[in-house]
Amino acid sequence: MYKDQLSVFSDQCSVTFPLNTDHCSLNTLVLSLGNPLRGDDGVGTAVLTLLAAYPIIPPGVVLQDGGTPGLETVLLLDGYEKVIIIDAADMGLEPGAWRRFSSAKLAAQEANLTGTLHQAGLAEALELADALNMLPDEVVIFGIQPGEIGWEPGLSVEVETAVLAVCEAILAELNACV
Repeated sequence: MYKDQLSVFSDQCSVTFPLNTDHCSLNTLVLSLGNPLRGDDGVGTAVLTLLAAYPIIPPGVVLQDGGTPGLETVLLLDGYEKVIIIDAADMGLEPGAWRRFSSAKLAAQEANLTGTLHQAGLAEALELADALNMLPDEVVIFGIQPGEIGWEPGLSVEVETAVLAVCEAILAELNACV
């Protein structure tokens, strides 16, 4: 399903970052959450697929599709210094709008994080990770406002349009450590 989208996005992706071998060696996880069989809930997978096609991902970066793990998200975070999470989130914005939340803003934005589309929300998983002393030093969340959540695969036009911009922002985030 995403291979057709991938070729379109790859052709559009004009992001180039110099590979700097002097950058820090953070053990970083880029984790997508969501279900691509549920419309826009699959936006995390779409972004991760595009990132995986990028020719140069900095050393120490792991790309992982987490699916819909709920509280099991805690186990996925374990052992990383930095985690970047990509997820559909109901933030009351226009479909396709996206926001970046940093660790410092997580507590203040908790109401927005509980709008993720999973039973045990991302906010609860992050709270549990913190309580278990398993929360990475840095957590960044890219939340994308869904438009259509149903039982059909594929992204709405608005959310599909956001995939490239979110991918570019994550690539910049990964290379900001230089």
